[in-house]
Amino acid sequence: MEQKNEYRRTTSQSTVGYSPLPEPTARESPPRRQILYEQPSSCCIRDMRNQPQANALGAAALIFLSGGMNIAWSIGFDNLADEIVICMHLRISWFIGAIIGSVLSVLFSRCLTYKLLMQLCCMLTIVGGILFTATQLNVEAMMAARYLNGLANGLALPATLSTGGELVVFYKRGTYVSATEQLSCTLGIFMQIVFSVRWSPDYDLTADQLQGVLCTVYGAIALFLATVFIVESPVQLLIQGEEEVAIDALIRLQYPKAVTMETSDQLTEHSSYVAHNNSLRNTQAWCQALPALLRLCLLRALYAMSTSMLIVFTLTLASTSVYGLSRGPYVLFGLLRLAGSFSGAFVQDTLGRKLTQLIGFMICGAASIGLATRFSSVDFVRLPDLRKAVWMLLIFQFFAGLGFAPSSVYLSEAFPLSVKRMCIAIAYTVELTIQLAVCYVELNVHTNCIYFYGLGVFTLLGFLFGHWYLPETKYLTLRQAQQKFRDFS
Repeated sequence: MEQKNEYRRTTSQSTVGYSPLPEPTARESPPRRQILYEQPSSCCIRDMRNQPQANALGAAALIFLSGGMNIAWSIGFDNLADEIVICMHLRISWFIGAIIGSVLSVLFSRCLTYKLLMQLCCMLTIVGGILFTATQLNVEAMMAARYLNGLANGLALPATLSTGGELVVFYKRGTYVSATEQLSCTLGIFMQIVFSVRWSPDYDLTADQLQGVLCTVYGAIALFLATVFIVESPVQLLIQGEEEVAIDALIRLQYPKAVTMETSDQLTEHSSYVAHNNSLRNTQAWCQALPALLRLCLLRALYAMSTSMLIVFTLTLASTSVYGLSRGPYVLFGLLRLAGSFSGAFVQDTLGRKLTQLIGFMICGAASIGLATRFSSVDFVRLPDLRKAVWMLLIFQFFAGLGFAPSSVYLSEAFPLSVKRMCIAIAYTVELTIQLAVCYVELNVHTNCIYFYGLGVFTLLGFLFGHWYLPETKYLTLRQAQQKFRDFS
């Protein structure tokens, strides 16, 4: 009877996921619940209970932070001294390394646990940071450092997005996964922008060496976090038939660390998720994954276009013409993108994935077409047009951060288990390929016009496409989200 009373007290103090329960009588045991597990009513209780899940993703967040700094460097936020030695191969080396890493991530998933893979990524980040720090304007060392950091990010991203969706409870998955990838990467971009425009060449440490020091520190902290806090995915443990180890993993992913009714519910749901995916043959899995893969490849391709070298060229052209050597527009550019990513990450489990994506895409599409019209009339762009271009580009960046925040979450929940990591790697490779292609585009006003018209049209098409074909997966389990993605309806 005491156990039944405890059960009743627990459910009365929480908000549950789907439907209210009938009150158990003294003559009958509590009915089988129609919910999966309880969502605590207080946000503070939710955060405290699920803090170990955020800790488990902390190492990946630091690796993506270092990756964001390298992306910003690659697309043009470098310092004046770098321009003396930069060649195209050096500029694109990070993207090539990340592509190689994403391919290897699929292969290593068969022989390395998530913890070992992340420890390897941390070591690569540390070595790359040391190479950046120890040399000054040495092209070979800089290239090796950037290849290593790209390799670390390529290895980490498919594994982290695949595992992150399995580690986090359904009512926090959106925020934790988006913050781990999108917010961390954007923070790295913002930091590199600030260093590139504010760091004085008179300092003993160059901006590149500072980046190397920070990458080394990030890698060392990430290695500690990976060793201490990473917990293997309960889903993968169930696939291997290690149910007791899976229960232990679920216990370690929550506070207090004890077997609770929520632990039992999560185990039941994970077992159902594994059973559902085990029933799919390889061809069935790919048939279900293909509609989601096409949608998310489009999403990540547009994401790459929103943070490309042409965007930075446009900002530099317009800002220099209007504001001279002022560094304010550059810092504001990065800050607004960071604010958009921050806002998007922390409303994924309240407003939902779909609404934030639609709002972001609608404003981004309009801003892109507005930008294109500023460069379309004559060879010489008027000063008022350039001033408008700066502010439209800043508006674009905020809403791009907001609109692309759900892309990480969608990647973590859209695909069948057997092909999930491979599909994430394909979408990530498409994104990196777009970045590579833009690096080879000729930078001039006419190209700007064509680029922003294309970006605006595709973003508005993405808005319509998202409205019709992207599902809302807020408060859904991985099994339910996967079923929503399996066709084009």
